Amino acid sequence: MELIVLGSSAAYPSFGKACSGYLLREDKTQILIDCGTGVLSNLFKWADPAALNAIILTHLHTDHFLDIYPLRYYLQYQARINSPILVLTPEGGKEHILQLVNEKRKSVFTEFFEFDSIYEGMNINIGALEFDFFMVPHAGETFALSATGEKKVIFSADCGLGAKSILKNAAFGADLLVCEATLQDRSVSLEKVHLTAEQAGEIAEEAEVKKLMLSHLWSGLNPQVSKSQAEKVFGGQVILAVENLKLEM
Repeated sequence: MELIVLGSSAAYPSFGKACSGYLLREDKTQILIDCGTGVLSNLFKWADPAALNAIILTHLHTDHFLDIYPLRYYLQYQARINSPILVLTPEGGKEHILQLVNEKRKSVFTEFFEFDSIYEGMNINIGALEFDFFMVPHAGETFALSATGEKKVIFSADCGLGAKSILKNAAFGADLLVCEATLQDRSVSLEKVHLTAEQAGEIAEEAEVKKLMLSHLWSGLNPQVSKSQAEKVFGGQVILAVENLKLEM
């Protein structure tokens, strides 16, 4: 199994960065998890987007799906695909995304993407990988997920501290936890929707995962500080999500 970071930034990408996006590969299966600003450009380095088996959008905030629009242009005008790419989103995702597409083009858009809804407890096999979905607290319907093949990887999506027990149970004994670590200081106003790096480390430690990757990092903060905070509470390896980092498991 391979995990390639296509985008690591929260909300907006600073110079040379991109918002949330990960390419997960096992054998010939290629899954794009989130498709934020700048992700498509990095994806071309690793794969032909037309060869994706599916796209999973963990929630409907723009920093997690905006590059689906330029991806459509590539699929329409340059690529050759035999069937639309499956796009899994929270309920209402198709309608939400098509708001920015004019009426004449909506049918064209759906020629290249087949939308389906994620629900709590959903289990689905896509190619060589098995996925399970877990709703987590955030601003809007949001799903963490586990991907199981030869190894097991958990993606926290964006979430607040209320997701701790959900992630701990889902990630127990996993090979890798990709966990959001937007914050460095605890914030009463934000802890319902985002985690600190220390909290991410605590979840990883209690779940006994082998490795922790800190993701969804705020561009204005020093990522080495986040890494140090997580390492204080997690005894395993802490990895910073960095664009075009490939992790083989």
